[in-house]
Amino acid sequence: MRKIFLLLFLASIVSFASLYTFHRGFRRTVQFWRGMAPLVLKYKYVRLKAEKIDHCSEEELERRLNVYRENTAPKLVDLIIRMGGIYVKIGQVMSTIGQGLLPQQYVDALKPLQDGLPPRKYDEISRIIEQSTGKSMKELFVDFEEEPIGSASVAQVHRATLRPRTEGGEPIPIVLKVQYPEVAELFDADLSNLEIATYLFAPENMSVAKSLRKRHENELDFTKEAQNLRECTRDMQKYGVEPSLVRIPRVVEDICTPNVLAMEYLEGVSLSDAIAQEQHRMAKALGKKDGEELKMVLASRMREHFENGGGAGSGGMQMLGDKKMKLMNVFGPSAATMLRTYASVRDSVEHAAISAAKFGSQLRMGWNH
Repeated sequence: MRKIFLLLFLASIVSFASLYTFHRGFRRTVQFWRGMAPLVLKYKYVRLKAEKIDHCSEEELERRLNVYRENTAPKLVDLIIRMGGIYVKIGQVMSTIGQGLLPQQYVDALKPLQDGLPPRKYDEISRIIEQSTGKSMKELFVDFEEEPIGSASVAQVHRATLRPRTEGGEPIPIVLKVQYPEVAELFDADLSNLEIATYLFAPENMSVAKSLRKRHENELDFTKEAQNLRECTRDMQKYGVEPSLVRIPRVVEDICTPNVLAMEYLEGVSLSDAIAQEQHRMAKALGKKDGEELKMVLASRMREHFENGGGAGSGGMQMLGDKKMKLMNVFGPSAATMLRTYASVRDSVEHAAISAAKFGSQLRMGWNH
């Protein structure tokens, strides 16, 4: 019997070593839980000791959890950076929309991820492009900037000039989005690990974790992103928004694969800056300090709403609980336009008041002289 157990033990070690060596998804899972397991066990211990042994009040439990979060938030971010790929992508998402879903200590610790990651080297990027398109870099481009204009968790973006499509045609300035090949390969293992971690830490957010899986499944296939760009362009044009108010880059059909996406190069204000400006104006119209405060309030109320079993029916969600927000239930989509108009008028009045104050100050200075 002892020999049987010994053989089983040795077989288990050999199987584990083989899986770890040859199966990237299994190796990825081991690496994740080697860093995550101590954080989970510590969290469970803090709650168990406070609730079952020390019989703490809710206030004391929250205080202890805050200490735990402050200590573990940097460790969690370090783990995310080491793992890379989809972990960083989701960390970036949660750093922007995490208020109300995650404790604030984690949201703050994740914010540096918004600055992106160091880019991959040109040799690796050119190899991905050539393997994905079946053409050499010289065949595809007149010029290709080796330094990316942006790098993130799953891809990086380069400026390039595409060779003319027809003889005598003009070279085409483009931006090229190149996905790192291991991201899609390890996607399923990574998302499964994150769902388990969510279940252990914050089971109330399991629906969010599952929605992230669906969202990123679509994002990892650039042909679907190209399809979304075309569809969005058609919809915007249908309502007269594109190109008069918004300009959506056209997909370059010659280079469109699951890993590589080429789009025409456009100059202008970045979408994130435009959204931030709009959020700030809407926040001011709603009596909030800025866009960040508005996002925190909205996220918190959304979480409370869905935790209480609320649906999306008419009148079911009073997001801010004040009279201005009730416009949404009365006027529907027109409410956003009304708020924007109110914000514009208020901005104009504020600017006029500032200008008048400056003019008055200059007059007073003139009289004094």
